[in-house]
Amino acid sequence: MTTINPVAPPATVQVNWEETIGTSRTTLTTHLWTAPPLRRESPIHDKAFDALRELRVDFARFLPWFSHPRVAVAELAPPTATETSWNFELLDPFVEDFVAASEGRPIVANFATIPTWMFVTPEPVAIAEDPDEIHWHYEQGSELRDPTCAEVADYFYRLASWYIAGGFTDELGRRRESGHRYRFAYWEVLCEPDIGHRLSPETYTKLYDAVVTRLAPLDPDMKFIGLSLSHVHHQPEYFWHFLDSANHADGVRIDAFSYHFYAQPEIANPFGPEGNAPSAHWRDIFFAQADAFLDQVRFIDSIRRRLAPDTATFINELGTYPADVMNPAPEIPDTYWALSASVQSYLWCKLVELGIDLVGIAEFMDYPGMIPGVSLLDWETGAPNARYHALALLLRHFAEGDALAATTTGVFPDPRIHAQAFVTATGRRKLLLVNKTDEPVTVAVPEVRGGADFEQVGADGHRTTLADNTAVLEAYATSVVSY
Repeated sequence: MTTINPVAPPATVQVNWEETIGTSRTTLTTHLWTAPPLRRESPIHDKAFDALRELRVDFARFLPWFSHPRVAVAELAPPTATETSWNFELLDPFVEDFVAASEGRPIVANFATIPTWMFVTPEPVAIAEDPDEIHWHYEQGSELRDPTCAEVADYFYRLASWYIAGGFTDELGRRRESGHRYRFAYWEVLCEPDIGHRLSPETYTKLYDAVVTRLAPLDPDMKFIGLSLSHVHHQPEYFWHFLDSANHADGVRIDAFSYHFYAQPEIANPFGPEGNAPSAHWRDIFFAQADAFLDQVRFIDSIRRRLAPDTATFINELGTYPADVMNPAPEIPDTYWALSASVQSYLWCKLVELGIDLVGIAEFMDYPGMIPGVSLLDWETGAPNARYHALALLLRHFAEGDALAATTTGVFPDPRIHAQAFVTATGRRKLLLVNKTDEPVTVAVPEVRGGADFEQVGADGHRTTLADNTAVLEAYATSVVSY
């Protein structure tokens, strides 16, 4: 008996180039945190910062992270009657290299970590001498020792003054000079306060107001971002409370608010013995979570439109996790990187359609023990991976101001691919195609006259010329047809 394997029919994309369904206002970018592999002493330092420079993104975000407090926290101990602990020796090189790689483009500062000694804790939090040692326990306490938030605001004022105003006067009246005169387009107040210190919406809003009030005079052009909520639980009350101007002090601006999303294989009803679905199921889980997140975005945007219609929405951390995110020796399938790239490309496209102001692909550098699956670079070689290449592909071809043309893949949308046509500001027609499966997909595209460029990032990304109306998408490919 002969077994016949059915051949899947090609996907068909139809575009009405004359029907505009929206105009992109979305900035696509990334963020970089103070990861040890990015130290100047690291063998991959130069290659990594060259890769950041080559992206040429606006509003790249700089994020010293609490996991490495000797780098991220500029005042590790409270001041005494005779001395203070201010120290920028480890932090300065990261800031300098990040600013240099931006080459004058607007950047976002998020010096996210409040010194833990400013919180009420049973005992002081111990910190290892090794600045590269990971401290997941550093953020402790949920009650500030100064409930007015003035102490925290003063800390961030001095830290910001170090980088914006050339220095500051410390708690003992001593002047400390930095020589820095940087400009930040935005200052984001904290990062994921809902899971670190578990600040309530009321406490966070009060702290945001205190920090903004102190920092605003340093640079009248600098704007501010609030919330920066984690992906773990988008509690509506954070948005209802923070976006309501009645809950803020007079004169405090809410220029933008932010939140994050990561798809992950850990699920409530696990397939595997340790809470992780096997990799064969990751594709289904990731895209299901992505679609659920898009519904959250629509709901959150309905709150914004009601309470703060002039406030921008930044989804400034977007990515995926493989299993065992903290494992120092993770087992990450080779196909994971292209899958992750397809998820981020799909979400970027849908978020453009929803009118989100900024999407940040997370994150530039990670490594085993520090959530390696969100890295855009190989932590051993510094070489860009499929996630980086997919981001770079989108940045090369699309920009704010592009018109979205009406695009369909059938009466019932073809679940294998996502397609969206754009007309650029120069009138160039382009078609984004994302393969959401682990198999090649043949796609019948709108008529090609005289050839079209076809570029894709997948398992074996390449650039070629389409001579007819057929494109073959590699597994999990992000692809662009340029007419």
